[in-house]
Amino acid sequence: MAQSVIAPRKRGLWQRMSEFDSRHPLLWNLVPLLLYLFILCAGATSWSESPRRLGLQLILGAALMVPLIWRRRYPFAVLLSQLVPMSFVLWFELTGAGGEIADSAAAIAFTLALYNVVLRRPLKLLWWAGLVGLATAVADWALNSRVRSLFELFIGQILPTAFVFAFIVAIAMLIRTRRSFQQSEREVAAQRAVQEERARIARDMHDIIGHNLAVINALADGGSYAATASPERAREALTAIGATSRQALSELRRVLSVLREDGSERPELAPQPGLSDLAALVERVREAGLPVSVKTTGYRWELSENQQLAVYRTVQEALTNALKHAAGPRRAQVAIEFGEDGLSVAVSNTGPVEVDTGVRRGLAGLSERAAAFGGTMEAGPQPSGGWRVAIWLPRAGTE
Repeated sequence: MAQSVIAPRKRGLWQRMSEFDSRHPLLWNLVPLLLYLFILCAGATSWSESPRRLGLQLILGAALMVPLIWRRRYPFAVLLSQLVPMSFVLWFELTGAGGEIADSAAAIAFTLALYNVVLRRPLKLLWWAGLVGLATAVADWALNSRVRSLFELFIGQILPTAFVFAFIVAIAMLIRTRRSFQQSEREVAAQRAVQEERARIARDMHDIIGHNLAVINALADGGSYAATASPERAREALTAIGATSRQALSELRRVLSVLREDGSERPELAPQPGLSDLAALVERVREAGLPVSVKTTGYRWELSENQQLAVYRTVQEALTNALKHAAGPRRAQVAIEFGEDGLSVAVSNTGPVEVDTGVRRGLAGLSERAAAFGGTMEAGPQPSGGWRVAIWLPRAGTE
């Protein structure tokens, strides 16, 4: 098919970060620890007081930060694991001035753990995450607050904790929704591709089986008729039946080979039928008993492989229908005209046409093939008798 060239979009920062994460997941898991160390080194010179209980703060900072390595695999467990070191942080009043080491570790750990719970786990766990945040706020008020009033608890602890909690949840939900939307888009695109491939295979199988069975049926009828009167003609019919069936099997294997999922065999690689194969197609139909003439006019310009396949399948389907449905004396003509703006292919046949009440899947497939290139397809009886199938493909048609 003719394909338009689409310039690749420039990768954004988010995409580059995702690619880095997929290539180096362990390094990405260590980013919070590196960020924590950077904050400690950058803020050490600006602390108003020297760290209180430095050794204990370092131990508690490690206890809060190290579990974040597993935050993406076990986010809720990491969130719960923070309760133990946080209880020591609050008990020894390692918050505010002099407790920056443990305090900053608790803030980073809670933020990242909650973010990953919202992003990667069922939303019903938000209730439990909220209880963890509420319990921490109440414990801080009970152990460290100098004003023991419910108003102070609400204004000084619960309200700021709820604001931070809601902000983290909102950011995580935004990312989660975006990922869900992208995943649904990928699934829809994959389903559409599968449906299109199934439709293509169905069209090809219809064309291959319908045409070759019609030729084999006509040859078998002729061979049976000539078996007594002309054994030589019967032998020729049997030879033609063998050649036609072998070609049909080869084409079917090529089409169905793409459906193998085990990967044990490579798909059969063979060129798709094109304009160069029309002569062999017409010859097989002639051998089946339908006289066919071919006329090509105009300056021949280059067609893509899929455009040639559309032309081949059109001629094949029209001649097959003439073999199956035209009654009495009959002839067929194939007219191919290369115009300046497009290609016109018309297949007409003489003879009365038997009424077919079945679904015309073959003609519907031809219409889809033509529409894929921006072309048109027409099919119907001729005023003088017989049937005519014609397609037109624009010269610049793309699929």
